[in-house]
Order: sequence, then structure tokens, then C-alpha cells
Amino acid sequence: MNSSDLRYLMNLPKFEYFEPKTIEEACSLLHKYKGDAMVLAGGTDLLVSMKKREISPKYLVNIKTIPDLNYIRYNGEGLLQIGALATLNEIKDAKIVKEKFPLVAEAAEKSGLPTTRNVATMAGNLCNALPAADSAPLLICLGAKVKIQGVEGSRTMLVEDFFVDSKVNALQNGEMVTEIQVPVLPDNSAGVYLKNPERSVTDVAVVSVGTVITMDAKRAKVVDAKIVLGATAPTPMRAHKAENTIKGKTLDQELIEKAALAASKEAKPRTRPDYKRELVRVLTIRAIKQATI
Repeated sequence: MNSSDLRYLMNLPKFEYFEPKTIEEACSLLHKYKGDAMVLAGGTDLLVSMKKREISPKYLVNIKTIPDLNYIRYNGEGLLQIGALATLNEIKDAKIVKEKFPLVAEAAEKSGLPTTRNVATMAGNLCNALPAADSAPLLICLGAKVKIQGVEGSRTMLVEDFFVDSKVNALQNGEMVTEIQVPVLPDNSAGVYLKNPERSVTDVAVVSVGTVITMDAKRAKVVDAKIVLGATAPTPMRAHKAENTIKGKTLDQELIEKAALAASKEAKPRTRPDYKRELVRVLTIRAIKQATI
């Protein structure tokens, strides 16, 4: 499909269109056109934003023509590798993901509507850097990283550090995300992703909470805890005070409620603050309980 076809089908603003065959070629185009070029992968957010005239990039770099970016594989050493073109449904349905990385499957399944997941990618969900990005909370809880390729080489960084501000990620000029890397969970660990509303017409979370908790061998005390809040600040954020409230402790109702209250106070919602903080509190209680049953 060329730029004229896309513009005709979706009533998009004028742009120049490229179909690179390699990662290096794509990075070179992004570097050449600096902030005027954007990557097209699933396109579920990008093309809609262009149609609404919210953004008007002069150049689109379609990476779907790059053959070695669509994969989901386990490296045999505790690391899941997800290529930038793997769709959410492909991730959700992959046997290795369901067997060894069920929380990644959950993150994919709860990202967007079913029809959207057929074409949307997890990498794209992260690169959009929306505060309500559904895949982000659990990936941050899991200590996932993104592999970034640029004209000067490659680097990796934690998903937690990839979000800079609302709709702003850490990519530099000429860079693109090529892979998501997820380490296997430690023993005696469990997690969950909850959001409100669970389903809506747009499926955009008003508030979301991702939690991963590691218990000791006897499941008596919390060894480690990750609690990440979505849609409550310019970026998905760790609730460090809430995490520290339960680390090293034996959980009971009082302690769980104390941690949830701490999480609600850490949230930084720009709109409806009282309502969103109460949602954070309620969802955090549920998330901790579900992750430790």
C-alpha cells in the first residue's frame, strides 16, 4: 500500500511513505527526517491520531516490510524475546508465552479491543507512551526491557525508564524499538493486572494497577513486591511506598489496606484526583490479594 492509498482510505493528511527492508535502513530514514518521521507498525493509534489531525508527520516509515521483526521466542536462559512486529494476539496465543510467561499473555490480552489486538503490537503500545498503556504496568513489574536500535548501534533499557512524559518516550533521533525482553519470574511469584473499567467502548483505562509479588518458600512473608499504577500520572509509575509497606512482612488485611492507601497517595492524577485515588486504593487491595492467594 502506498501513501495515496492510505490517504484515500483514511482521509489522512499528506505525507511521504517509505518501506525499508532492513532495520538499518529504517533507522537511517528516521535519522534523516528527525522529528518529522514516525514509525508505522500496527498503526492502530498512529493512523487514528493522524485522521483526527492530532498529529501530522511528514514521513511514515512502515517497518512491516522488515522480515526479521516478527517473532516470539524463548532463549532457553530465562528470557522471552518479542519482536517489534509481534501482534498482541500473537503474543497472547503463543504457547511459550502461555506456559512460561502467563503475565505477558495477560498484559497482551487486556490491551485494547479484540479487533485491535489483531494488528496492534506490544512494542507500539509502549512507544505511544500513553499514561494508560495497558501493557506497561505488568512489563514494568516483570523488569522487562526494550532493545533499541539506532544509527549508532543498539542499547537496552528498562521499560520503567522508557516512559519520559505523557506521549513522550526515551527514543532518540534515528532510533526504534526492535525487541521487548522479559525475564522469567522468580519462584513463588504471582501477579495480576486490573483496570477500571474492565471493558468499555474505547477500552481505555481510567485507572489501572499491575502487581507482581514474590513470597518466601513457605509463603509466609513477602520477599519482593512491584506495584505499578497506570493512568494516574503522566507516565505509568511505581508505587514505591506501597511496595515497601509490604516487603518483608506477613500479609494481613490491615497491612494490605495500609499499602493500598499508600499507593493512592502516591498517585498523581491530573483529573478527578479524589475519584482516581479511591480507584487506586480499591484496585491495589484486589491486586495484592489476587497475587498472594
